[in-house]
Amino acid sequence: MRNIRYIFKMLPLLGLLLTSCDKFLDVNTDETLKGDATMQELLPTAQFYTAEASFQQAYVACQYAQQLGSALGSNGIDTYAETDNTLGWSNLYLYALPQLNAIIRKGEKEASPAYVGIAKVLTAHNLGIATVNWENVPYSQADKNDFSPAYDTQEQIYATIGKLLDEAVTELSGSTGAKPGQDDLIYQGDLDKWTRLAYSLRARYIWHGSLRNPQQAAQGALAALEKGMKGNEDDFQLQYNSKNLSPWYSKVAIPNTTGNLSVTFSNTIVDLFNGAAQGIVDPRLSKVIGLKNNQTVYSGVIPGSGSGSTVDLNNKAWHSNINSPLVMMTYSELKGIEAEARLAGNASGGTSAAGYAAYQEMISANMEKVGVEQADIDKFLKDVKVDIGASKLTAKQIVTEKFKSMLLIGDIWTDIRKYGYLDFPMPANPNPDLQGKRIQRMKYPDSEITRNSKTVLANQKDPEVLMWLINK
Repeated sequence: MRNIRYIFKMLPLLGLLLTSCDKFLDVNTDETLKGDATMQELLPTAQFYTAEASFQQAYVACQYAQQLGSALGSNGIDTYAETDNTLGWSNLYLYALPQLNAIIRKGEKEASPAYVGIAKVLTAHNLGIATVNWENVPYSQADKNDFSPAYDTQEQIYATIGKLLDEAVTELSGSTGAKPGQDDLIYQGDLDKWTRLAYSLRARYIWHGSLRNPQQAAQGALAALEKGMKGNEDDFQLQYNSKNLSPWYSKVAIPNTTGNLSVTFSNTIVDLFNGAAQGIVDPRLSKVIGLKNNQTVYSGVIPGSGSGSTVDLNNKAWHSNINSPLVMMTYSELKGIEAEARLAGNASGGTSAAGYAAYQEMISANMEKVGVEQADIDKFLKDVKVDIGASKLTAKQIVTEKFKSMLLIGDIWTDIRKYGYLDFPMPANPNPDLQGKRIQRMKYPDSEITRNSKTVLANQKDPEVLMWLINK
């Protein structure tokens, strides 16, 4: 790997300026090309690359998790083919993290804790993406004068994430210095929302470790989420527009509609929405899944085959139209974590009334977000296949509904791996190198092997080997 310290100093000068929600890409007036970009200039750029890294993770992870399937036949990622996600790595280590590091340094120097706090929340999120993709990744040694930094273990990364989020909460409560406004493309300078996001991410990453210590993880996650998101208005997302296009629209939906097919929805996710798997049609079906021209029946692609699909990830779907946001974490996900944590903490079996309410709120919040009518939400929640009662609620039931609610959010792959892929069928033409096992990780980019081969080879594991997080 290159000297990351050098990258951390120089890459802010190469970022694309994001100056407001209406105008955040204008290479003709790119202020970050100056010798000393300000925090106000760096923050939108860092947020843009954070969203890009989140998209690149989701593009791969959602194929492994079987929300998406390749439309390219039997050679797609959905066969559990190994991929290094080079673009995701680059967005993290060449763009997002260097600029966030610069904001932290400047914010500390200028006594502007609001910017420091936001940057630490975003850094924690980006490190979360990195470690669930590759397990051991560079961080603590990446800002030192070392051309071959050591990688932190996954255990160390999770400890770092927790520390960053705790520090962020303290920084965000500060009253001195500059405050963000429209340069904050996510919450427009609302520091209370950033604080709630910090606690929400804290709950997510604590709950990632639930297999290793269920009771401790449940207690920690529940304590954090009490101060987390309060509704859909707190969702962590970057809103795009008709000038600055969402990557699901520009990089997937538009190519799909012009015959340059890449990915579409898998039959695993479509059958959960169309009633084939649960015996009830989910009212989100027509909102989030697009149909191909002249098709009337919803059928997803069979993973690993490229065949069987009547649906399309196109510009008619909620996540991939011209005005779609890039969603990174939602209030719905937080309620799913609460439902799981309360279930795990109930020694008598089933869950508490609060846990069951969280399970129902997870579903209804996401339905509201994508535009389902209240009458249809109520009808779905009252169906006996969904309204099974607190005493019968299982982790599989919660995570199945979470799987739908977290459509196209890459972190769902963490849940799918934790729960043994929910007994989903193996893809057609699975990668023979895995010998019938499920894929557990991405491989390090070839560029890293070239730059820092000794460290990379010491940390790279076979794709079917469980990560520390899951290997309880």
